[in-house]
Amino acid sequence: MKTRAFTTLEVLAVLAILGALGFAFKPSLFPGASKRAENSAKATAQLEQATNAQGSSAAASVAMIGTAAGMATSSPAVDFIRREVPVALAKLPTPDPTALIQAEQRRVAVMEGKLDEARRLYEVEAKRAAKLQEERDEALAARRQADVALQEAAAAEHARTMQAMGLGALALILGGLWVWAKVNGLSVARLGQMAADMRQPGTNAVDVLDKYVPTRLWGKVEREAKLNTKLQ
Repeated sequence: MKTRAFTTLEVLAVLAILGALGFAFKPSLFPGASKRAENSAKATAQLEQATNAQGSSAAASVAMIGTAAGMATSSPAVDFIRREVPVALAKLPTPDPTALIQAEQRRVAVMEGKLDEARRLYEVEAKRAAKLQEERDEALAARRQADVALQEAAAAEHARTMQAMGLGALALILGGLWVWAKVNGLSVARLGQMAADMRQPGTNAVDVLDKYVPTRLWGKVEREAKLNTKLQ
């Protein structure tokens, strides 16, 4: 069985097809805006989660303040707290159930005069609040980093697109020239055949030329021949 090696043009064609399929069905495999967009979405989800956790914990504290205010003797300050708590809760996420229990424990410890227990509970809560803030700061930094990376990738991808368009235009031009040369030109093999025919006894060179030159070019060749004959 005969085998033949792939030409450079065929190899490039196969690579181009594989690349196009990859961009179409799995663009995240290629470094660029699509991959950065995926990272950006993850950073957004992380920031939303951290922000919601911090807000839900704060909402639990505000809700428990409202509970304590409802148990207090009326006064202008208490009345203000009772009115303001619902307003604040409307702007916050739903209170976290675990945070509500912890806020209730602190309220009971304070209102029952258990000062040591209240101090311990608030120290624990301060550490918890610091951790929530740290997680949100990290998520916010990741979000900003993802934004910068996405912008840089978009700019780089735009540059690659412009380069690809330039290379595509060049390929079209070269392809057009190749086709033109293929249709109108004479290859080395064809020139060898012409030379062999001309060496045959009794052969007319013009007849050989007409044999290998396309019919549609005969008129142009004849005009050039006459022009060059006059110049000689």
